[in-house]
Amino acid sequence: MRIPSVWAVAGLAVLVAVSGCGTESSPGPAAGAASASPSSSRTPSRTPDRPEAAEDGPAGLSARAEAAMGAEAGWTFAVTGEESLTQSGAHASTASYSAVVERTGSPRALHQKGTILRKGRRTAEELFAVDGTGYVREGGSGAPWRKGPLTDPEIAAKVEDPLTALDAFADYAGRGERIEVSRTGGEIRLRVRISAGHLSDRTERPAVAEAAREFRPTLDKLRKAGVTAGEERIVLTGLEETLVLDARTHRMTSYRSSFGFAVPHEGRQLRYEQRLGADTPSPFTGRIEVPAAASS
Repeated sequence: MRIPSVWAVAGLAVLVAVSGCGTESSPGPAAGAASASPSSSRTPSRTPDRPEAAEDGPAGLSARAEAAMGAEAGWTFAVTGEESLTQSGAHASTASYSAVVERTGSPRALHQKGTILRKGRRTAEELFAVDGTGYVREGGSGAPWRKGPLTDPEIAAKVEDPLTALDAFADYAGRGERIEVSRTGGEIRLRVRISAGHLSDRTERPAVAEAAREFRPTLDKLRKAGVTAGEERIVLTGLEETLVLDARTHRMTSYRSSFGFAVPHEGRQLRYEQRLGADTPSPFTGRIEVPAAASS
């Protein structure tokens, strides 16, 4: 998941301080982000490179969660996110996002409506993702719609599909990432924790690779501003992902993610942090239809 379209404005002041210039960076993530199309069928599948595991292990629990979520026609999610970028000795530049997301599996479609908070100003944002096309408007009713393929990085960056967390944990389990499993109070928690590392670890650790994809748009902007530190010098200051399932139904009830990177530059340090969250209030039984004004 990503915080859609937030960073371009929120990080601009810090980028200017780093580079000494005021060139505005383009909004939205650059290459390296995963496809943001609503995930395909949630029916769990086993592939030759994904080893079978005990039903109560991470792979088995991920498969159960996929099946449980796929049993409903759709779901409603409450999504939140926050990003910050801090230069040594300066105040953090922050941006946040909150939205309600409605998602159906057949037909595959997604509708989200939320608010971006940056520099004390709130901006409404609405998005539809249907049949491979994204429709976005910023500024509330009356604002113009913009549409484009979901392969467009700027459109894809705005899509929040919490069910991709299930895909991520299934991938972690299949590739040997260490996942802690705990059970308490009717909940099952799957947790990945990495206390420290480097951006270059992404080639060996799938969880770091996922964080790297989230960080990539900001790093691209820092590169344009003159930051040259190699991946082996960019420090992962910590990473934690937690997927919570209902112990009886194995439905996903919540997801939390947080990570940070420290980037050295000319004797100073830039610290980037991101926090994401999604809760599953209820199934969604309605239909998602693109407004005529958006598709025209």
